[in-house]
Amino acid sequence: MARKSLFCDTAHDLSVSSVRKNEVLATEENIKPSSEEWIGGLSHVIGLTDAKVEPSLRTVISSDVKNDKLALFLPPEMSELQPENLRYLQALASSQGCLLIEDRRTMKIQPIVENRDLKPHKLAQGINALLEQTGMQGDRLELSTPHRLNPENIQLDIVQLIDMAAYSIAQSKRVVLLPNDAMVEATGNETHPICAYACELRSAKLDTTLSFFDSPGFKAIGYITGNQFVTHVLVGGGPLRAPQLWSNHEAMSQNYFRFQLFRSTYPGQDFGLLYNTFYMDLNQLASHLTSHANQS
Repeated sequence: MARKSLFCDTAHDLSVSSVRKNEVLATEENIKPSSEEWIGGLSHVIGLTDAKVEPSLRTVISSDVKNDKLALFLPPEMSELQPENLRYLQALASSQGCLLIEDRRTMKIQPIVENRDLKPHKLAQGINALLEQTGMQGDRLELSTPHRLNPENIQLDIVQLIDMAAYSIAQSKRVVLLPNDAMVEATGNETHPICAYACELRSAKLDTTLSFFDSPGFKAIGYITGNQFVTHVLVGGGPLRAPQLWSNHEAMSQNYFRFQLFRSTYPGQDFGLLYNTFYMDLNQLASHLTSHANQS
């Protein structure tokens, strides 16, 4: 069956993918997901904080699972250098039943996205296949080398993207997909359907296609910038009084996350986010979109 793409040039009217029959689990009529409420609520709560991304409130943590127990490895001396971040992670550990361990290793660790034996590489493969399921055109996407945003491409911070997703989801086109094999493996055998949304957004500074993916065990926001597709996988977060993990323990085995804390003037409302970021090259897609735009 021919596939139309979620990714096209019509703002707020992206064509729904007629993906292969075995990839489509349900239709708009028989599934009423809470995705719109979830991303809207996330945007609203972060809006109650000082959403400036302060470097002093940002850190990188790693995780592993041993004997069915999730352990979060923290940078040394957080109690002195980042006490607010530590307070939040202690609340998260308490509510989710996981361990906090100060990481005293001095050996330089190979970047996780370059290690083929670790989970995030499989997750990158799963995201790649997920984009193919939604009809993204061009050659198979690959992780950018080096794994970072190209200097010429526009960066959107995580708060901007959450707000953009909340704003656009009601106008976005949606398909419901079965998770591919790589995604199932990377998320700890999470087999719930994935709702995929896409919408083209235009502003004076940037024209982009924004995508939002939502299932009980996988939540992510992605966007096109230049010749790359950037995906932020939202792993956990919430207010200090009620932090949560949005993926299961198996999905967090041997993983690395960015952690960002946002201050609030309201007691117990400091808000934290844990997320992975993947940068993928899509030169072929960029060429296709440019050619298509020139012909229209």
